[in-house]
Amino acid sequence: MKKTITLLLCTFATSGLMAQGNTSWMAAGIDPAQMRDVPSQSSILRSADMDYSQGTFIVNEDWYGHQNSTVNFLTHDGEWHYRVFQTENPGHELGCTTQFGTIYGDKFYLVSKQERDPGAKITGSRFAVCDAKTMKVIKEFKYIAQNTKGKSIADGRSYLPVDEHKGYIGTSNGIWIYDSDKMTIDKQVEGSGNPNADGYGELYYAQIGTMVRANDLVFAVHQQYGLLIIDPKTDKVIRTIAAPIEKETVKGQEKDIQRGFGSIVQSKDGTLWISMTQNTAGDGSALEYMLNLNPYTFQVDTVKIPLSETIGVVPNSWYAWTADGFCASAKENKIYWNGQPKKGSWFTGYQICGYDIDKKQFFQLIDLTQLEEGNWRLYGTGFRLNPQTDELYTLLYHEFQDPTHLLARISNKGEVIQEYSMIVNYWFPALPVFPDNAAPVVSSSFPSSISLTEDKPVYKLALGNMVSDADNMDAAIVKSISSVTPSSPISAIIRNDSLIVSSTATTPEDHRSTVTIRFNSNGKIITKDLLVTTGNPPTSVEELARPTLHLYPNPAVNTIRISIGTAATVEIYTTNGTRVQKAAIQPGESIDVSHLSQGLYFVRVITGEKTETVRMIKR
Repeated sequence: MKKTITLLLCTFATSGLMAQGNTSWMAAGIDPAQMRDVPSQSSILRSADMDYSQGTFIVNEDWYGHQNSTVNFLTHDGEWHYRVFQTENPGHELGCTTQFGTIYGDKFYLVSKQERDPGAKITGSRFAVCDAKTMKVIKEFKYIAQNTKGKSIADGRSYLPVDEHKGYIGTSNGIWIYDSDKMTIDKQVEGSGNPNADGYGELYYAQIGTMVRANDLVFAVHQQYGLLIIDPKTDKVIRTIAAPIEKETVKGQEKDIQRGFGSIVQSKDGTLWISMTQNTAGDGSALEYMLNLNPYTFQVDTVKIPLSETIGVVPNSWYAWTADGFCASAKENKIYWNGQPKKGSWFTGYQICGYDIDKKQFFQLIDLTQLEEGNWRLYGTGFRLNPQTDELYTLLYHEFQDPTHLLARISNKGEVIQEYSMIVNYWFPALPVFPDNAAPVVSSSFPSSISLTEDKPVYKLALGNMVSDADNMDAAIVKSISSVTPSSPISAIIRNDSLIVSSTATTPEDHRSTVTIRFNSNGKIITKDLLVTTGNPPTSVEELARPTLHLYPNPAVNTIRISIGTAATVEIYTTNGTRVQKAAIQPGESIDVSHLSQGLYFVRVITGEKTETVRMIKR
């Protein structure tokens, strides 16, 4: 294990921590002049060949009361580039307390709680859109939503790209719809807002937390209401799942307590996992169980956490909403979190816990106090898993009065692979964000054509294993029907992650349609064409077992003849049931097959009420 480089620290005045308007923590009483190891913005220069697709972004709250939020970048070679948003966009900064960032397609979306830190000189943005490869800002929004007097009524929280045309911005006052084509923020999702004081007076009462898209629906955690299930086609809340009401003894009296949800994450198997809070007040308390939600059936199962010295509960970060350490592996069917004692809080984590979903086993991945130079702990979110390597990028610190930060790369076996020291600063990191470089790939087993028959007018194909992405979770890939040409009499839909193709009750025998299936993996899109033919292709072994007809020459090269005594209809099919030729012939006539590819074919001969099928080899 590489040893941490010891940093020279200045002596800081001791003072308490206090939460300010942007809900971030502030290290008070410290003179910025003492932070002499921190380079100024002007001293951070970008090299001409900087490639932001080869490394990892770290989104930081940064030092509240002194400066706006920042984004650092760690290259694959282990080199830090600090404050890259400011470096690439002179005169521009993010807003105050940036808590969330995500890359979708070729864009990097960053969400800040407010537009300016009290100690900053530059007004930044609550919502910023950047080029993911250059970090050049494309569009900035000082406000997510305003009232008629021009006052902000929504502080930023999170962002979920719904598709390449729009996304959902989670705020302190509901979900607002971002039109990524027009680059405008439009209406609020009805039923998602904060009901208090024009939706803004109670910033920490009814916030929107994490959001996930699964099964063509969006699942959004609402601090008060529970889980909002939204149809992204209509932008309507179609269902709300509230946390349970449970009895609890408070000061000797048994009371009914409304539980709450903390955050939601999708695991490799496609199901959703929800962390639990003891109440909706946001006091940091958590419960000793998680919920597992099937996004297709909405069935909910309870999974109890065996609280011990090595297994902790999933922390609740609702006090001001920060994206917490609850996350999933893209390679294994496991979930991870910053394990806490029951009465702990979200910023005091000394261990990373996990749950093997397939084995139904809890485990401690690593005890951070065992790292060299010790006394490291997680801050808030602190870690995410690299979707390609399955390594945890874990951000550590000592205590609030100590501006020493460290990034540790940890394997999925709990081994520390590398440690990366940072310059002295109160970074207060929010989360790592990994570039998306790979495109989705369709499996070679995906059929190129299918045939619908009178006996089998419906075809169903499970798509779960038919498409993959090296740097995205396969279950998160959105599948849809792009087109059906011609659209009649063929119907194609995707339901519960399965392709369903059907024909009408009376389907013409000689019909072809092309169904184009669309796969959207985190904004990278590919399509796959499926040829659909109708009719009744030869599939009967009995038909082939007793042929009375003679086809010659066989193997065929250019033409064939069939021994018939009367007029007949001849149909030629591939081995997968696709009809490639149909002709009416008289006795003694030949059929041109020169255009056919080499291989095995079935030749069906229909004379009157009799049908026979023979094999033909084409050379």
